[in-house]
Amino acid sequence: MRLVLDAGVAIASLRRRETGHQAARARLRRIAAGEDVAVVPALFTSEVAGALARLGFAVPSIETFLAALTSAPLEVTTIGPKRALAVARIAMATKLRGADAVYVWLAAREGLPLCTLDRQIIARGPAACRVVAP
Repeated sequence: MRLVLDAGVAIASLRRRETGHQAARARLRRIAAGEDVAVVPALFTSEVAGALARLGFAVPSIETFLAALTSAPLEVTTIGPKRALAVARIAMATKLRGADAVYVWLAAREGLPLCTLDRQIIARGPAACRVVAP
């Protein structure tokens, strides 16, 4: 299955007490095995790295996790000025934060489901794309 992977799913896969932890781990295993292909915006790795650092993960463990994550079949999409305007329209229409709107825009643009645990995306994203749990 091809899907847009929200950074929150990758983060939850490392946090045992996080809601959806087991499902997030299972999804990442499917991606690592090549059963699923994750489509992500270019900000994905920096978003994951920053969140893990804020949560207190050590830099070497974050780097190891990112190396494993990016060795899986990921399709990375960049966002230039024209695409940024499209993201802004999604942000305004859904009232989502900018980074969240990027994931929704990408899912809508590619016609793919957006895999997330984020409650705001779950509530507001379906106005623009299909939203699925890990």
